[in-house]
Amino acid sequence: MWNAAGCSRRPDVFNETRDARLLRLDRERADLARASSAVERTRIQIRISDLLISFMGDAVADGDMDRVAAEVEEYRSAIFDARDLMMGSGRDPARDVAGYRDLEIALRQQVRQLDDIRTRLLEAFREPLERLIVEVTEIRNELLDALFPD
Repeated sequence: MWNAAGCSRRPDVFNETRDARLLRLDRERADLARASSAVERTRIQIRISDLLISFMGDAVADGDMDRVAAEVEEYRSAIFDARDLMMGSGRDPARDVAGYRDLEIALRQQVRQLDDIRTRLLEAFREPLERLIVEVTEIRNELLDALFPD
């Protein structure tokens, strides 16, 4: 099933098997290595970040806090890279929204997913996810400010 949000054609990774998601992650990373434009690379990073959130959820379900921490760091890297790609692209987000809008929409959805994962953790293990949610929200706000400067 495809999610029609934005034009990055984000698959609903939560309905795929872990093996299918691992294969998809490998393909996305290979595509990222070949991609040249900031918008294309950002859209790939969005799809990668969706997969990483699904793996975070798997790790929580398995009670593997080391894996949760590793997925959090990979996700953080993907999102910051996407933000840096767009903000450093030289594109005017108020006039040329491609990439900026895709990332903002994805982050809005992902904050909800991250919060759902956070609530499944014991209180003692929630702090890294809470910090991540704050960071993702800050990036989203930065994108909104760029998209709507007035």
